[in-house]
This record gives sequence, structure tokens and C-alpha cells, in this order.
Amino acid sequence: MKYELDYVLDSALDGIFIVDENHRLVLFNRACEELFGISRDELVDRACWKLADFKATWKEKRAGSESRIAYGDLASKKERMVLAHKGGMEVWVETIYTPIYDPESGGIAYVMGVIKDISEQKRLEEERERLLEQLGSMREELERKYNFSEIVGRSPSIMKALKLTAEVAPRNTTVLLLGESGTGKELLARAIHYNSPRASAPFVAVNCSAFPDTLIESELFGHEKGAFTGAEKARPGKVRRAMGGTLFLDEVTELSPAAQAKILRLIQEREYEPLGGESTLTADVRLIAATNKDVEKRVREGTFREDLYYRLCVYPVTLPPLRERPEDLPVLVNFLIRKFNREMGKGLKGVSPEALAVLSSYHWPGNVRELQNVMERVTILSKREVVGTSDLPTYLFQDAPEAKGEAQIMSLRLPKKFSLENSVQRFENEAVAAALKSSGYNKARAAKNLGLSRSTFRYKLAKVPKELLGN
Repeated sequence: MKYELDYVLDSALDGIFIVDENHRLVLFNRACEELFGISRDELVDRACWKLADFKATWKEKRAGSESRIAYGDLASKKERMVLAHKGGMEVWVETIYTPIYDPESGGIAYVMGVIKDISEQKRLEEERERLLEQLGSMREELERKYNFSEIVGRSPSIMKALKLTAEVAPRNTTVLLLGESGTGKELLARAIHYNSPRASAPFVAVNCSAFPDTLIESELFGHEKGAFTGAEKARPGKVRRAMGGTLFLDEVTELSPAAQAKILRLIQEREYEPLGGESTLTADVRLIAATNKDVEKRVREGTFREDLYYRLCVYPVTLPPLRERPEDLPVLVNFLIRKFNREMGKGLKGVSPEALAVLSSYHWPGNVRELQNVMERVTILSKREVVGTSDLPTYLFQDAPEAKGEAQIMSLRLPKKFSLENSVQRFENEAVAAALKSSGYNKARAAKNLGLSRSTFRYKLAKVPKELLGN
């Protein structure tokens, strides 16, 4: 029997040892020495400290009482340390010391120790701490990025919009953001969320125009298995994912009539049903909606529910287009230059008065989003510290002042059927091709000259027509 016990103990992957009250090692399995490289003397020394702790605690519990100590009255003690594992690799181990009592005297007769390799557990704990720290940093960055003070502009119209949203942010009120595409409605929605009591919960955005009528209900409310062809398993919707936080419905006027009815119920009753489901679920979400359409016109036309409009329009906020706040353009330009300088490691000082005049005269149909795209390209391509008119895309000159010369302006005017997206793509293709040629077709050097990463440069290069590359 003793042979079988010794065999079992020596086969264990954990180190096991027992020290008696006279500081004598009475059991020491092979794993202690071979796997963890710890000597018998060291084990005895460590166990004796624990033995003294156990005896002191036992003595306190027995003070004033003649009764024997009950099983479990003294808990095991744990100790973590780094030991040299077999093969010379250092590993984290946890030793659990457990007192063993003498049933006759009721005193402590032995201390048993079990040494466990917890390297993987320690790695997971450290990874968890790292992820929690990273999550905290990301949340701080989000809160800083979407702080109202980070929304650039000091014109009366934008200040009015910021004042209204700052006042409603701490409430649970439904907000309707109105304004043209590119005016910053989602940015403002995020600022409302991250300055509200719901900031630690999710912010979930849904572009209602991005889904066909047959899918938008499933996207918003989820669906049960078998709800429609292809629904092989149940799937939670955006409402469920936004639980406790904010649901942002962008382009809300594009919702189907059936989805409009369900959103109305969500606002009024805080309830919804997944597609194909029979149970009613509650929804603790704050709703922020946005549109660039004339909602009242949609109501008159019968394409948008009047009752839903009034539910959404509890607290309307209008964001002005960039052309109506020209005093904000120089501030935005300087802000964007600083932003892209940080991101790309560039050193632009600003724009020349002539370039600023061109930027100020343009009508900006794409609003702040279009301005941001222009300044990003300018930052990439400009080789000087100050951006000049030659650095600007040619289409910006269609509204340029007469001082530039009528002949020059007319030569730069664009046709009525002008596509911003196609012009931007042509501009990027020509810039990438020119950078590649000037670098002697060295892709790494071309990417560096454009201020792009190699992967981004390769992605843009793949879009360039072969005839532009000339090789």
C-alpha cells in the first residue's frame, strides 16, 4: 500500500510535501525537486513559517476554551513565487499550505504543501489587467474625443447647437438631430452619449438607409431561429446590444413603415419583440435620431408617421451647414492641420491667405466631412510648410474670387454633372502614380514621401490604372 501511495505521489504533476511539527520533512514527491528545482531545506524552511502561523492562529482560537478545534476552523494559506522549472525556464507557482491536526491532542501535527504551476493563469491575469487598462485608456480617449469642447466652431449657430445638446446630455430625453450630410450629427450624438450617465454603456449606431426593408427590422430588433429563410440561429439586434446605453438611428426617415411602428412602440412602451419571436422584451435605451431630410415634408407626403415624428421631435437640434458659418472655416482648417500633423508626423504650419480665400469661397456641399477629406489629402501631398493654392484640388476653384483672374477661374470650372467621389479618386490615383515614378518605382520610398504606411500605399496603388504607372 505504501508503495502504491509513493508511486501515485511521485506521478503527480504538482509538487507535494509534508513537514511535521518538529520541522522534519516526512514526505517529498519527485515533482518538488525535478520540476520546480526547490531543495528540501528550502521547503522545510518555508513550511515552518506557515506552521508557526497556523499554531499562533490555533492558539488564539483555543484561548479560554478547552474544546478541540473543529475541522475547517483554520483556512489554508497561499503563497505565490517564481521558481526555476525543469529546463531552466522560470515559472510562476502557487503553494497552498494546509494544516493537518492530531485527532488525539487537537493540535497541529503537520503542514502539507502543494506546489502548482500557475504560469498560464498568471499570464491570463496579466492579459486581463492589460486589457482592462487598455479599455480604460480607450474610454478616456473616447470621452475626450467626444467632449463638447472638442467640437470645433465658435459661430453663433454652432454655439447654439452645442448649448442645446450640452443641456440635454444628462437627461434621458429623445433627441432629433437635423442637418445636411457631413455636418457632424453622429459626432454630436456621441458627445451627448459620452457626457451622459450612460457613458459607460454601449453607443450603438445604425444607418437606417444601409439596409433594405426586409432586413432593417432584424438588424434593429434581432430575430429568432427560423424567422425567415437563412435565419439558422437566433441573433440579438442593435436594441439589445445598446442595452443601458444609447441607440443612434441615422437617416431615420428611411425606415420602413413596419420598422417605424416598432420604433414608436420602443419609445412609448420601452418594449419590442424580435422578428419571429413571441416574447416581449424590455429595452433600457436612450434614443437619438438624425436625418438630413425635411421630416415635416415626409410627414405631409405620408412616408413618415406623424405620431413617430412627434415622439422623436421632443428635443430637436439643428446643425448648420458649413457655408452658413464661414467664420468657423479658418478655425476648422487649423484644427485639422494640427490633427493630421499628429497622425502623419508632418510639420505643416498652416495655409496661405490665398489658399484660405479659395477654401472660404467654396460652397462645401459635403460640409465638414468634405473639408476634412480635403485637408487630409493636402497634408499628405504638401511638400512645403505652408499650404498654397497649388496644393488644393482644382475643383475648389470653381467658386474662387475674381481676383484669381476670370480666365484662370473659367479654365478651372467643372461641368454641371460633377462627381466629387470620382474626382477624388482621380486625384489620389495621379498622386500615387507621381510619387511612385519620382521615387524610381521604390514603393517604400513612395509611401514615405506621401506620409502613408506601406499597407495603405499598396491598397491605394492597387486602384491606380496601369496606364498611369508607365511601366
